[in-house]
Amino acid sequence: MFLSDWATITPEDVSQQMSFDEGNKEWRYQAGQSTSMVAKQAEGVAYLCRLLQQHHLALLADEVGMGKTFQAIGVIRLLQQLKPDAKILVIAPNRNICSQWKGEFGAFEQDHWHGVSHKPLKMAEPESKLEAMIACVGKGAHHVYFTTIHALSGLTKESDGADKAGLAREHALELKARVMNYLNQEGFDLLVIDEAHYLRAREGGSQKVAAAKAFFGEGEGECPLAKRVLLMTATPTHSSVNDVANILRYFAAEDDLKNSVTQNDFDAAHLLTKYGLRRLRLLQGKNGVHYAKQHYRKEIAHPVSFAENQNAELFFGLYQRQLVKQVQAKASNRQFLYGYLEGFESFGEHDRQAIKQDAEQQKSEHGKDAFSKAPDTELLHQLSQEYYGCFNEFPEHPKYKALVDIFVPEMLTPDGLDDIKHLVFVRRIPSVRELTKRVNTRYDNVLGHQIAQALELNEGELTAWQQSHWSRVWLNRYLNHAEEFEEPLPEDDEDTSELSVDGNQLRSRITELFVVKKRDPNALEDTRNTECTNVGLRFRKPESIFSLFLEPSLDYEKEAYGYHFEQQSGERKRATYSTAAMYQRLKRHQLNDIAINEETQISENLPTIWQYLFEQLSDTEKARFRKWNNATKENFANYFKAGVLFASPVMVELFCWFYQFDKNNRLYKSGESAHTRYIDFIQHTAPKLSDSMLLWYFKAALETFEDVCKKIARVGLDEYDNDWRALKGHTSPAAFASGETSNRDSLQLSFNSPFYPNVLVATSVFQEGVNLHLQCNQVHHYGIAGNPGDHEQRVGRLDRLFSKVNRQYKNGPQGELKISFPYLEHSFDEDQLASFLERKIRAENKLDKCLLDDHDAHVGTGKAQHWKCYLKKPEKVVEDGVVDPYPAKFK
Repeated sequence: MFLSDWATITPEDVSQQMSFDEGNKEWRYQAGQSTSMVAKQAEGVAYLCRLLQQHHLALLADEVGMGKTFQAIGVIRLLQQLKPDAKILVIAPNRNICSQWKGEFGAFEQDHWHGVSHKPLKMAEPESKLEAMIACVGKGAHHVYFTTIHALSGLTKESDGADKAGLAREHALELKARVMNYLNQEGFDLLVIDEAHYLRAREGGSQKVAAAKAFFGEGEGECPLAKRVLLMTATPTHSSVNDVANILRYFAAEDDLKNSVTQNDFDAAHLLTKYGLRRLRLLQGKNGVHYAKQHYRKEIAHPVSFAENQNAELFFGLYQRQLVKQVQAKASNRQFLYGYLEGFESFGEHDRQAIKQDAEQQKSEHGKDAFSKAPDTELLHQLSQEYYGCFNEFPEHPKYKALVDIFVPEMLTPDGLDDIKHLVFVRRIPSVRELTKRVNTRYDNVLGHQIAQALELNEGELTAWQQSHWSRVWLNRYLNHAEEFEEPLPEDDEDTSELSVDGNQLRSRITELFVVKKRDPNALEDTRNTECTNVGLRFRKPESIFSLFLEPSLDYEKEAYGYHFEQQSGERKRATYSTAAMYQRLKRHQLNDIAINEETQISENLPTIWQYLFEQLSDTEKARFRKWNNATKENFANYFKAGVLFASPVMVELFCWFYQFDKNNRLYKSGESAHTRYIDFIQHTAPKLSDSMLLWYFKAALETFEDVCKKIARVGLDEYDNDWRALKGHTSPAAFASGETSNRDSLQLSFNSPFYPNVLVATSVFQEGVNLHLQCNQVHHYGIAGNPGDHEQRVGRLDRLFSKVNRQYKNGPQGELKISFPYLEHSFDEDQLASFLERKIRAENKLDKCLLDDHDAHVGTGKAQHWKCYLKKPEKVVEDGVVDPYPAKFK
């Protein structure tokens, strides 16, 4: 048996092969470290190996954010060490999560593995269809293969037969026979299923269930698809205590699942004791103190009323009356699912075609109900049309305004940026776009006022520009100039393409002012570049001396530049500055052998603002920066510059600084040289840095750069030629994620950076498999989750190791994760929130122990009394107050 050595494997044995202390390959496990997360991960790998040896089946059910993927990779790596030609199949919910698995394999090899065998694992590309994955297995060129859980749902798309489940089973059996033939009838050496709670549903004639039973080999006498199966989910009792047995029955005989003591086939506690591993997450803070979720989670109820909008209140009253009539007409005992009614999230009209496309995409990619159409959708449509006919506008939903008030400060200042990131979950797709649009509009008002102040607009001019929706046409007409730079810069269409990663995004109008637009001679309106565009180009185009402004210093700390390049442009030579600066750094630090242009000496050295930013850093921050090699410093410089110029309010700050400086410069110093003018601007700006957004973003980018590279972007720290293009594609303060997943990775990267988006609005497509925790500690349940398992998965996007909360504890004694519930006072919306919180608090202790009762997804008929007492508040830290439900045991 090639797994025979696993019967007595210990955490000490595991730590001889791998380290879970990132970057410290000298780390070794020591008994008594059980509160340490790195120790728990080593224990987890050893215990899972023992379970797989004994039962051929294991369920890794650690709480969200504890590194389950790394533990699974540790098991896979040990398997390959014992059997070099082992074949492993990883099944995850979608292709994006499969791709994240590939990235985790790379990070594990680089920072954690130090075993005897350094032979790298060969990984196939993720395949969303079983046929493609199996064809890849047939080539025999890889160790690890990837496909999706929902590949099991689409096996009958081309069929017209009535018995879809039967056809799905037949097709799955054919595919299984093919792959088993490729594997010499022995099956995969290990099958890993991520987010295994997707397999909890067993009834109802589902095609996925029928296909899964056939493909995995459930049933007496059936040949299993794999010799060993590792299941992974943080919520094994996602909505019912029966979920555990339902998942395990695909891979274990029912006799093996029986509890011989209680004679109960579905005793979840017995099954988890036998097959499971479930530990609770602890965040390590200063002085070795550990914090569990009850120490930092703070739930907040945000009541919303119609007090400021009587017309909307009348509309809502009429809507509720008609809703009751509609329900009574259909059935006297009609019930509603949590969050299912559209009227408690949005009113009015929406882009119905876009919503329909999102819903279809979400269903096909994730198998989740997109809630694109509810029982009250047509009722709302009819009433909102009548309202529009009376008032020439659609009714205002008060929950929108309440959230936007929370998200967007009245004025952007460095002190307010620490809590600027917000994650919002909705149930209804219309809410995604509407919230995104409103947040961007409110940000436009804030940023537009800053620009207007720099332009010295009077109140009437400001109002006119705002009413034009911050139009570039209005701005050009107001300024009424056709000035170009003193060194004309060519129009560059590349910027426009960089800003169109997500064509459906509801963009900021202020952001658009900085975008290069193609000039259309047939356009009725003036679409020329604005003054904002021209200023932005000065800081971006290498032909402008101001492109030096955000370049790092020559020595990455304070050294100025002594020359620039010149290149032929038509009949004249033109200077290039930022390009020359980069070449000088790469040459100085031997990062690349570059053939450079003829150097043109300048009479005085040219500094950059980097020198003055670096001086503002604390000793700790300087030490963090200085420990990096030059390639990492160059990579960080690219990251910071891309974020500042394309994805932050700093561009508005730079515009205001430059416009005021340039105006005064033209009046009093019209004859100075470009070099002198640039140095004057540096001196004008440097005193402003201590209270600037530019400095805040510099510090924030520095603090988390390593984690962004290693844990999110999956790029090497020393990849100095990385241009961080993803940041350039998310240029609005708010963004959304619903049905379309093509920009999922770039959204995840951008939200984990300190740069835009500040607000991310998502449906259930971002509920699992996405890490959003580096910069954000605030999650808002605009539409409440359908069950406690979904709720915990949502919060788990932020509640993870290495999170912002984790960082707060490392820097001080206090951390906080805010969990917000906005609701409409004195309405059915309050009733459903009260009902949900009452059931959630009863379920939480059982959910931690994976013993959750069957969850009723319908709203209770009566409001829970004193329901606000169910809101969680941070508890006092008690030593040894956290007990793991199903720990690793090594007796």
